[in-house]
Amino acid sequence: MISDLPERTLPHRPPFLWISRLMERNPSGFEGRCELDVSEKLDIFKGHFPGNPIFPGVIQIEAAAQACLWVKVGVLPEDGKIPDVLFVSVDKYKFRKPVVPPAMLSISCLQTQEKRGLSLWEVSISQNSQVVSNGALWLMMSAPRPPIK
Repeated sequence: MISDLPERTLPHRPPFLWISRLMERNPSGFEGRCELDVSEKLDIFKGHFPGNPIFPGVIQIEAAAQACLWVKVGVLPEDGKIPDVLFVSVDKYKFRKPVVPPAMLSISCLQTQEKRGLSLWEVSISQNSQVVSNGALWLMMSAPRPPIK
C-alpha cells in the first residue's frame, strides 16, 4: 500500500470520497490500482435499494475517476496543491456483476492517451478477482488549487 489518505491528494470529501487506498502506481502516473471499501453502513444504501443493497453503477464510475486522479497525481505533501478532475466522456462502460456490501473493490487504471489537456483512461473494477465493471473515461485535469482544509 502506498497511502490510505486520499484527502491529501483528491479534492473530494465525504460523503463523496469514493476511494480508500492507493495500492500501486508506476512512477510516470500512467498506471496504478486503488481500493474502495464498500460498507453496508453507507447512506446510499438507505435508498438503493432497501432490503437489497446494490452499489450504484454511477458511483462505480465516480470511484474510477477518483482512482485515475490519485494514480496520475500520486501522493502530495500536506502543503501541496490539489488538481480537480472533470469528466469529459464515459465510453463503452459495462456493468458485469452487481456489487453488494460488504465489498472491497480493486480499481485498476491505465492512461492510454493524452492530448490537449485530456486523458483517456481504461478502467476495470474487480471484486474477488472478478470484473464487476469496466470501460473508458475521458478526463480533464484542471490547474492545481490550494489545499482544502
